[in-house]
Amino acid sequence: MTILSDALHALSVHCQQTATTSALTFHRGVEREALRVERSKGRISHKPHPKTLGSAMTHSAITTDYSESLMEFITGVHPSVEGVIKELEDIHNLVNHELYKQDECLWPASMPCYLANNEDVPIAYYGESNTGKLKRVYREGLSNRYGRIMQCIAGMHYNFSFDADFWSFLENHKGKNSLSAAEKQTFQSDSYFALIRNFRRSSWMLSLLFGASPAIDESFLPKKPDSLTELEKRTWFGPKATSLRMSDLGYQNKAQADLYVCYNEVETYISTIKKALRTPYQRYQDIGVKVDGQYRQLNNNLLQIENEYYSDIRPKRVTQSGEHPSAALQARGVEYIEVRIMDLDPSSSIGMQSSTLYFIDVFLLYCMLRGDEHLGSAECSQLRKMQQEIASHGRDLDMDFDFGQGPTKLRSKAESMLNELTQVADFLSDKTGNPAYQHAVATQKEKLNDETLLPSAQLLERCKAQQGFQNAMLALSKEQQAQWMACPLTEELTGTFMEKAERSLRDQEAIEAADEVDFDTFLAAYLTPQ
Repeated sequence: MTILSDALHALSVHCQQTATTSALTFHRGVEREALRVERSKGRISHKPHPKTLGSAMTHSAITTDYSESLMEFITGVHPSVEGVIKELEDIHNLVNHELYKQDECLWPASMPCYLANNEDVPIAYYGESNTGKLKRVYREGLSNRYGRIMQCIAGMHYNFSFDADFWSFLENHKGKNSLSAAEKQTFQSDSYFALIRNFRRSSWMLSLLFGASPAIDESFLPKKPDSLTELEKRTWFGPKATSLRMSDLGYQNKAQADLYVCYNEVETYISTIKKALRTPYQRYQDIGVKVDGQYRQLNNNLLQIENEYYSDIRPKRVTQSGEHPSAALQARGVEYIEVRIMDLDPSSSIGMQSSTLYFIDVFLLYCMLRGDEHLGSAECSQLRKMQQEIASHGRDLDMDFDFGQGPTKLRSKAESMLNELTQVADFLSDKTGNPAYQHAVATQKEKLNDETLLPSAQLLERCKAQQGFQNAMLALSKEQQAQWMACPLTEELTGTFMEKAERSLRDQEAIEAADEVDFDTFLAAYLTPQ
């Protein structure tokens, strides 16, 4: 019996003995990013974040990411996929109605629209509080370090955690009975880190099956790399790419390429991040921090703040006011994980399908149950290289890739993993009575038999049919907004979001009124190691 089969059998026994399936209740929420563009030409908006939607700094569901025009929608935590989808649909319905009033719509793709130059991208503004200025200066730093265009890449983030009953099962399964509260915290953190290690070994599968960024507008890069081909006027594409977003052309940080962040122990992970936060980097020193009275970045270290470290998955803990993420992890352990590898699904008006979320649930349970082997530096380097190669060439299913045991056909490796994922999906559907898990994996299996079903292939066909990436995505933006405009807003939904918007504006005013020190003093205190 394999490690996975043994764990599924033990989990089945646990459900029978407890006469409940609460161990199979997953808690999830999503964050969806989307550029706000002019409906007429598909150019990035230069208008401020709509005040009718509230404060981008304090609103719990509607905010901005890097750019004032890069919107971010955040759901609460839900015990069902349907709950997540419903909340996301409500947010999109309201936002689209508001954007329609100012002749704007949401860009459906992960890779951005035509951008004239770096200055074409407005940096997000969060008001005049010290906290708001901190967010702004951090983004100025990103601009000076990497440029603004790269920061306009959008994605979907999936926040996921297990139920308390699952931890009861896993403690018993691993022989960790009668743990103290502190020991339980350590066990859960160690287990989430095991999930993260297995995720990093397997996440290429998500780029293959759900990657939807094989093409870009030529304005995204200063010149066409040899790896890309011209598709239509102003459109470059990777002939076999699935996700240029996750390739070496996408959201990558070359300064961090040699930063070996270890996911073997929580303490080592935290110490590595903290070291990067206090290690000066020559090119960033050359930029300067405060020049002629204006901040160019928060500091000149390898990382300005912890969120600057880019990874396809993160261990997370809700922070308290003023608390750094690593301090929260160190004090209270890992609470949930954030999957950051997912491209937006351009064919969906909310950027994702419910079946995709069900698949990720299956995938994450698989990663939790398939073992806890540590990662070595050589394996980490190999995984990073292999991930980027599949993102760039993954639609060639008969190509050989090195998964750590020598060259292997991608199709063979994918089929093997999908068979294991089918075991997990069958188990979940059988125990919960919800066939959506089985359907989600079966849908992905079909893509290996018919490559035209891959989102990356479908996006290319759409670009070919509509004379390029910019035209195709703008047409899709308009189609999707028209669908939302055909869905009238209810008084209840409008009232709920109006109250949230007004409350967020009051909250921002209160934060601005509460400042008692100047920004220099505030920043020095914030950057003090915790």
